[in-house]
Amino acid sequence: MRTYTIGEAADRSGFSASALRYYEGIGLVPPSTRTDAGYRLYDDDTLARLAFIARAKQLGCTLEEITDLVGIWDGERCGPVQKRFHDLVTTKLADAQRQIAELTALSDQLRHAAAQLAGPAIDGPCSEGCACLALDGAIAIVALTTKAAR
Repeated sequence: MRTYTIGEAADRSGFSASALRYYEGIGLVPPSTRTDAGYRLYDDDTLARLAFIARAKQLGCTLEEITDLVGIWDGERCGPVQKRFHDLVTTKLADAQRQIAELTALSDQLRHAAAQLAGPAIDGPCSEGCACLALDGAIAIVALTTKAAR
């Protein structure tokens, strides 16, 4: 099996050398072997693990979740890893879809508020008849809070 210096492993994995040292320190990557001079050496198995870690990070997994996945990975059976990874990704997908729905609702509220605020202003201070107070929901509260704070 081929070995790689920390710089070579960083280049091949896409992680910085400091990230590799950090991952080793928290147990995501097993301790590397060392040269007689004390330089870290990584092997192909470590690079495969780093590719897996990179994929999990791309899919929004936290370091805690990745640590859990890598612990299962060490069992050397793909099935349990794939099941746990699927469960995590499915949960993240549901969360993302919920966030998209919330952001879509916020976008609709902002579009409606912008349309209201684009109209002519009343002559005088804000009152019940102005667009600032006619806004729906939290936006009106923010407008009132901002005015009251002055």
